[in-house]
Amino acid sequence: MSESQTRTAPDRTDALFDRYALPKAALTVILAASLVGTWVTTRLAGDASAALTAAKWAYFVALGVLTGGLVWKHVFVRPADLGDGAADYCAEMYDRFDRIAVGAIAVLATGGAVVLRAYLDAFGRAPPVYAFAALLAVWLAVAAATTRRDVGVTDQFRSPGGLVALALALAVVAATAVAEVAVRGLDPVAAGVRVLHLLAFAAWIGGAVWNIFVAVPTGRKRPTIPVVRAAGEQLERFRWAVRFVIPTLFLTGLYQAVDGLGTTVATYLGSAVGLAVLAKIGFVGLLVVIFTLCPMWRACSPIEGVCELEDLGGDGAAQSRSNDRQPVGDGPEGTSDD
Repeated sequence: MSESQTRTAPDRTDALFDRYALPKAALTVILAASLVGTWVTTRLAGDASAALTAAKWAYFVALGVLTGGLVWKHVFVRPADLGDGAADYCAEMYDRFDRIAVGAIAVLATGGAVVLRAYLDAFGRAPPVYAFAALLAVWLAVAAATTRRDVGVTDQFRSPGGLVALALALAVVAATAVAEVAVRGLDPVAAGVRVLHLLAFAAWIGGAVWNIFVAVPTGRKRPTIPVVRAAGEQLERFRWAVRFVIPTLFLTGLYQAVDGLGTTVATYLGSAVGLAVLAKIGFVGLLVVIFTLCPMWRACSPIEGVCELEDLGGDGAAQSRSNDRQPVGDGPEGTSDD
């Protein structure tokens, strides 16, 4: 196979990289929205401490990065991606994520200690607080152990340890959400809504960090047709998840706002907390715009061919496209948008 069939044109790759500002902007927006949301919930719980807000925000972000990353690692990656053509690509992605996971674990351990202290102050030395501490400690230990394993990519993919780490991550997300609601008085409906909200946040930010800092730099080093196909299909799985994440974030956030502040317009316009809630709603709206523009602008990935496989050029690409499932860019959000 010729070089033109297996490698991308550097100038076109650079052009796509320049347009990759949109996914990075989306990550910045979700980080800003989460910071505002953390401040609002902390304030409504009766603590306006900037230090606690910062610690909780760092904890939530690290929780999302690690949880969402584990979802991509064991759900968005599929067995077919581990074939001969893209196995090295997946192996290097796992290595990159493990390095990010080490940092996330450190932040979780530090921020988790502050969060746990806040729960002790709110609930006292109650059994649920000790149960939460034990759950968090076990998860961090399992996650740390899985990141230190020096095994092949096929042994890591959906391994017992990896699946346990993912299950524990989801449990910690749910337990954190329930604890945050219980600080103001446990309401089962409010707790369920907060669980959905935090799960959606974790799926989004974890997937965004994986795409930007794991999949993209790895794929740009290996822009072959099998890698492009694997990267495109993984990205499309993430984008399908985001189709549910955005409305979930909006609706659950709206419920929490009404639950905490009511429906009086003056309450939102006449207080810092109310304005912060409106700002967060605006952030979610901006995410909708970015999510819509990315495939239209061919800005979903700077890995040449991920947004449109024809960008690889040559008859081999066309033949590959006709014989294999189409990668991202060829579906309803791909060429039909032009």
